[in-house]
Amino acid sequence: MNGYFYVLTTIDIFVLCFMCVLTRLSESLNKKQKRGFFFAFILIAFISLLEVITLKVDGLPLRYRWINIISNYLGFGLTPSVCICLVYVLDKKTRLRWEFKLAILCEIIYLLVLAISIPSGLVFSVSQENIYSRGPYFFIYIFVYFISIFYLSLSTILVSKQFQNRSKALIYPLIIFLAAETIIQIMVPNLHVSWLCVTLLSVLYFIYCSEMWNQLDSLTGLLNQNSFLNRSHEMNYTNGMLIVFDVDDFDYIKIVRV
Repeated sequence: MNGYFYVLTTIDIFVLCFMCVLTRLSESLNKKQKRGFFFAFILIAFISLLEVITLKVDGLPLRYRWINIISNYLGFGLTPSVCICLVYVLDKKTRLRWEFKLAILCEIIYLLVLAISIPSGLVFSVSQENIYSRGPYFFIYIFVYFISIFYLSLSTILVSKQFQNRSKALIYPLIIFLAAETIIQIMVPNLHVSWLCVTLLSVLYFIYCSEMWNQLDSLTGLLNQNSFLNRSHEMNYTNGMLIVFDVDDFDYIKIVRV
């Protein structure tokens, strides 16, 4: 591991710290959304540091072996939690849905299975010489990680369909990029770009969700003033039809052609 990776990780941590502060100071996010994004950014920063620790202590004297084991365990174990935190921000309701509770239960079971597998080295192992290596059942981690990505992707797609924003299709390039960099990291373990890419994608996801939520008025659920004016302005150039619902005591609806 060279100094270049240290520099990239430092930049990574700075960006995540900045996003944590931005999330805390945000005036547009509710408490639930702030909590979800904040925990997601903290988790990514923590796992990024764990990756540095595992690379630093790997191959050192035997007294560092326990650090190597714990760092790898937490890194592999907490990875799916990032997606769970991002799913948490999507639903504005404070009550947790049954799917989300099931996802948390699956994460707990995965952590227990991973902990039980440590002595036998099924998922990963750290030899008596303090050398890390993948185990014969490393695919368990890969499977759980891709399931968490699929869960986040599906949840985001379903939520985005409730909104009228034209940028909702941009979630698909984010999904493809995340899946691609994960596959590359698995095929080339020494590359170590996975969490740097996850940091970038988490920032883009924050922007994506903010754009989606800010399009609508939080009280009525309708297009806010800026979105409405932008849409109506575009229709003036395309000879389209603008439908205005003017409801007075629910007596009538008026339609205006422009």
